[in-house]
Amino acid sequence: MLDKYKEKVLKTFTEVDSYLKKLELKTYSIREISEIIRNITTLAKEGLFVDDFIDDFYKDIELLKHPTTGEKISLDDCYVDLTYQRVLKLKNIAEHLRAVDKDKNPMKYDKMCAGSIDIAIRPDGKIMVWDGFRRSLIALLKGIRFPLFSIYLHPKSFSIQNCRAKEAFAFKKRNGDNEAMARDELYKSGIVFLNEKDLETKSVLEESQLDVLGTIKNASQSLSGFAQLEDSIKNQTISKPNLIMSNRIVSQAWKDDSTVSSYVSCGLGLYVELIEMGALSWSNNITGRDDETCDFLPKFKQFAKNNSMTSLIKNRLSNKGVATVAFRIATSVLGITEYKEQVELCEKLGFDDEGIGILVTTEKLKKAA
Repeated sequence: MLDKYKEKVLKTFTEVDSYLKKLELKTYSIREISEIIRNITTLAKEGLFVDDFIDDFYKDIELLKHPTTGEKISLDDCYVDLTYQRVLKLKNIAEHLRAVDKDKNPMKYDKMCAGSIDIAIRPDGKIMVWDGFRRSLIALLKGIRFPLFSIYLHPKSFSIQNCRAKEAFAFKKRNGDNEAMARDELYKSGIVFLNEKDLETKSVLEESQLDVLGTIKNASQSLSGFAQLEDSIKNQTISKPNLIMSNRIVSQAWKDDSTVSSYVSCGLGLYVELIEMGALSWSNNITGRDDETCDFLPKFKQFAKNNSMTSLIKNRLSNKGVATVAFRIATSVLGITEYKEQVELCEKLGFDDEGIGILVTTEKLKKAA
């Protein structure tokens, strides 16, 4: 199942952390993942792992039994479905393993802190940890194979997709509605249970060929600043076609970069919106194609030869981040250098007199330097 790992046993924290973060979005044995973590030599030297399992940590009377077999349920037989789970952060697990009690002594597995692990049993018999993935790993690393479980039994008529959707929805409600999950993690779980908003976002990413948390297969670049792109779609400040075209222009210009900044894409998208609405006193031909039909792409490629995306997004004006980037793209990349045009653009982007003064003055200083 973890074939790449078997080719070479990874022993450093960095190697294992990188490997686990890049796991394909599918089902994995929790025991196998825990064994990979056990091989980290620095953590082993700290004495963070318990070598011998304590199978009587909980009394039988405390444990819920398997509803079909009547047997105790072991974490050895449990799996995790990464299609809706958060990215595993090894640093957080290590911090939990290093935890100390109120007397500053190393903590063993604590019944009160651990609580119960939520599992769902699918019609094919697979036991899925839908909430408590990290606690499951910590339990195994601390020598506990038989923790407390909360059990949900899927209907026999459910397909694997039905089961995933049910688990992902419950995971999102449990973890996302209290704002414990990041926006990209909420999106990732949302597409599994077919949330309309998240599927719409995924379609934009697919057409842009930009990945977020492994949800877009075969994408050569990933998107940074996911929340900004999601807000642009949700609030309809940029149309989806213009957002996709802007993503493509930026990714082609910085084709050797592994990530594309959503602020640059959304800034360009906002500027394109103004052009297409006829809101400005000038016009451009914008197609996003790498040919003579697009006025913007050659200029972006030329700018990208000597400048990073960071040069466009740093020191943004408060509450006008995307609009600031849109202005800088127009002036620094696309050649809007006349004072009157810059002021006009600022006004259309919604800046007040103070904001206009700051942006236009900054451009003057740059030009004079």
